[in-house]
Amino acid sequence: MSPPPRADTETPTTRRRPGRLLLLAALFAGAAIAAVDLPNIGDSAENYLSTTEEQTLGKVFMRNVRQSLRVVNDPEVEAYIQSLGYRLVASSGTQGRQFTYFVVNDPAINAFAGFGGYIGVNTGLILVSESEAELAAVVAHETAHVAQRHLARAIEQSSRMSAPMTAAIIAAIILGSQTNQGGQIGEAALAATMAGSIQQQINFTRANEWEADRIGMQFLAGAGFDPHAMPDFFERLQKSSYDNLQYSFLYTHPVTTERIADSRNRAEQLPRARDAETNGNYRLIRAKVRVLQDNNPQKSADYFEKTLASAPTSERDALAYGYALSLLALGREDDALAQLRPLIGKEPERIAYQILLGQIQLAGGQTAAALATYERNLRLYPYNLPLTTRYVGALLQANQAEKALATITGYFRQRPPDAELYSLQARAASMLGRTTEMHLALAEHHYQLGETRTAIEQLRIAQRGTPADDDRLRARIEARMTELQEAWKAERKVSGEEEKKP
Repeated sequence: MSPPPRADTETPTTRRRPGRLLLLAALFAGAAIAAVDLPNIGDSAENYLSTTEEQTLGKVFMRNVRQSLRVVNDPEVEAYIQSLGYRLVASSGTQGRQFTYFVVNDPAINAFAGFGGYIGVNTGLILVSESEAELAAVVAHETAHVAQRHLARAIEQSSRMSAPMTAAIIAAIILGSQTNQGGQIGEAALAATMAGSIQQQINFTRANEWEADRIGMQFLAGAGFDPHAMPDFFERLQKSSYDNLQYSFLYTHPVTTERIADSRNRAEQLPRARDAETNGNYRLIRAKVRVLQDNNPQKSADYFEKTLASAPTSERDALAYGYALSLLALGREDDALAQLRPLIGKEPERIAYQILLGQIQLAGGQTAAALATYERNLRLYPYNLPLTTRYVGALLQANQAEKALATITGYFRQRPPDAELYSLQARAASMLGRTTEMHLALAEHHYQLGETRTAIEQLRIAQRGTPADDDRLRARIEARMTELQEAWKAERKVSGEEEKKP
């Protein structure tokens, strides 16, 4: 994954009307939508910016996201938001396109999409949503913007400004909207560069917002969610926001009464699906997100304890789960277990509960019991990523590095690469004194995060440490080096980064 660098050259094309691009970028940066009945947008956007180039820009963008924002690295939260996004994509008719969903630890109520299908959702938006359908409505909206290539089409409208300059500007505005300081910088840049045809630009972006609403509702209905969740949620945000800067979503996705009415009318034409959670994890994840966002276990524990006292039955299990997480973070393992046991009694096979049980056992010094918990559940849910990640971490804590490596190797044979597992693989190799293997794993870890240049540096270190007589390993490293150097070259070309020899 990667973020946007700076443009190092200025051609006559890049100097054309920067204000137009800035305004378009500002109005599009936070929105996106997906579609079941995808309109035919023609080939012009593809001719200007190919999907391959857009994916490369996406990696550059995501690298900057990780450098600038607090991306949540919790395996359960990551798996949930990816699962929700994939459920929408499965009903969208966009198969073959790449989408990556992630959560940013930020109380501002916002979501945003960048190039290449990278879609971020703030913890604040997750917490303000009242149902999974409401959260899915925003994710569907963002997915639709990507599916319709609204950013690429907006850039194309912007006098064919160069992709490198565009990428840098869009990234600055998207990331700037996440902080007050960044927002002020973005406003200053807009004020300094805006010129001409503003009404035409606004109309263009409004058309895309409305298209995103329409297609996003089709996504919702196709995935089994109630399409009315979109107008309902937007209307509730509008009524609650007033001048609250926490409601950043309404600044990056202007919601008008007309737009809400239009989306409500369109929702009436779609089947009203039963509003049920995908797998019952929405409320649990929302409770966990609260703990992560607070970053203050005592504050979270006080909230859950107080709220539990008067909570409706439908909310109690998720609140108890959040309370147990907070108590564990406070080092109160016995109290955490007391909250968790009734939940396990009701749903003994729920993965979230079993993972937390293993964490409590591990924190309480019951290493063998924790490993047994994870192993038992991995037999039920083989290659489940959150379970595998927690299990490998427990193995390393128990100094079982060989078993940890074997587990990771087995996972990679069956499932796609994962940055965190590569990091754990490097740690296990280091514990065993396998320096070359450690650097190879670190290279893949950094590459998964979009840090291609750092990945190449790790490969170089591994290359220097390879025994002279190990021709097979040398050939493997050289082949991977060639692949990553080509990727780095493509990133520099499409993003406009300065020429740096990796």
